[in-house]
Amino acid sequence: MKKIILSSLVITSLIGLNSCNDYLDVNENPNEAYNEQLSPKERLAAAETTLYSTQAVTLNRFGNLMMNAWAGNIYQYTAPFDDEMKMNVSSTFYSGIWDNYYIGIANLQSIINTKDASVQYPSHVAAAKILKAYYMQTIVDLYNDAPYSEAFQLQSNVSPKYDKGKDIYKALINEVDEAFVLLAKNATITANQDPMFAGSLAKWGQFGNLVKLKLLVRLSKSTDPEVIAYRNAALATLPNANAAVPTEVVKYIPASLTEDFTIQPGYNSGNATQQNPLYRNYGVLVIGNEINANYRLIFGSANIVDNMMGRVSRTTGLVDSRIARMFQANVWSALEDADVTPGFEGYYGIPQGTNNNPSNTVGDYVGLGQKNFLVLNSAGQLSLSLGSSQAGIVMSNAEAQFLLAEAAVVFPSKFTGAQTFFNNGISSSFLYYGLTATQATTYINNSNLRANVGWNATTDKIAAIQYQRWIALTNINPTETFIGYTKTGYPVTPMPLNASTSTRPLRLIYPQSEYVANSANVPNLVKSDAFSLNQYSPFWLK
Repeated sequence: MKKIILSSLVITSLIGLNSCNDYLDVNENPNEAYNEQLSPKERLAAAETTLYSTQAVTLNRFGNLMMNAWAGNIYQYTAPFDDEMKMNVSSTFYSGIWDNYYIGIANLQSIINTKDASVQYPSHVAAAKILKAYYMQTIVDLYNDAPYSEAFQLQSNVSPKYDKGKDIYKALINEVDEAFVLLAKNATITANQDPMFAGSLAKWGQFGNLVKLKLLVRLSKSTDPEVIAYRNAALATLPNANAAVPTEVVKYIPASLTEDFTIQPGYNSGNATQQNPLYRNYGVLVIGNEINANYRLIFGSANIVDNMMGRVSRTTGLVDSRIARMFQANVWSALEDADVTPGFEGYYGIPQGTNNNPSNTVGDYVGLGQKNFLVLNSAGQLSLSLGSSQAGIVMSNAEAQFLLAEAAVVFPSKFTGAQTFFNNGISSSFLYYGLTATQATTYINNSNLRANVGWNATTDKIAAIQYQRWIALTNINPTETFIGYTKTGYPVTPMPLNASTSTRPLRLIYPQSEYVANSANVPNLVKSDAFSLNQYSPFWLK
């Protein structure tokens, strides 16, 4: 196997605008975005980058482990990911999702609340409202009821009441609609104020429509008359994805989306704060050219590797060539000359929850792959600089296409072209990983013969969408797949070995910070509440 060259590493820091470095440094102190001396045009970039950092780091780990795509390196760590493997859901289990998202959303709210902001900075407020809806939806999807109407007031109200999840969803839809009105004023956002879309109001309009659509698609199975009523009313206001470009671009969801929705504030390898947070936390090298402990910690799971290599009944004989970019075969043989057990040359993952396997070695298994984590330069050398400077993926084009496919399945009177969007999602994922359109077409044609993988052989089209969403969003935005799994039960996914429960949680338990600071309002949940369908479960399941 070709060895990855570790010698002669050269760090080349990208030189960005001073403003880029300034708002990257704000990641060290998210509360700086509250500074009353800052206007919305100075706050927006910091708010965008802090929220994306949590999405890329905390939710990436959570989703990849919940969806059985990542597993732990048992040869170099004791009981890796033990709480995740045993489903030890508690008030400290991934509490950073809640805590960090609320901090970040409060930053957005500070933009919205700025005096006369809707008049002086309407596009900045519109962007804040769209992002507020995007990130707050995840809070509701993972926790259901949550503080909203009284939240984000800082010291003015440290014990906000809890709103019903369905009421928050309705409010988020309204936030997006209000954003469209503000975007129609066509006020300028400069590129350096907006690391997501470089001030493109058209891009914000497209993203806003997709955020609104995601909210509505999540509600497709709800039987609550009140939810059905506001869902259908909002659905009627969405543009058809196949419509021609109207005069107001905010009323347009282009069927021919081709680009990922990214964030690029000038990520670089100058210091840890300025790195792309996904690479900083999970990439192979850290500042100083040391091997990253988090990179070493993670193996690809047997579940995802065997599915992609065609070793399970669902995919028998169907090899998905994306695996060569998502995972690195025999990674510790390549990096540190670890031995490989005969027969394990190539792509093999370890079963989640494995505690001891003396028949194999650390060199047998896949690690995180070259596209995002093990980045090489043109000479085949590991590149801290190139890894650190990658743009972040807020919503991939593949994710958007699968969302449109699902919308066409669950709302056929509104949207058409489900199979086209489905195929577009697969093709977009292949192109993201540097593969060719021909490779994507070959895979699509071959997968069409596999039930719950490809379109033609699948009776319940949601099963195929969820399988392909799982592959496409692994390593990028897997919590979105997990939430879809909670709603649909697809893709069928084995539990970790030695798990303490027979199922994955339907929701998370409120963090310890709420039980300490907001004890009068936070519902008192126990572990079993997270695993059964009850009054605490996501409202859209009922």
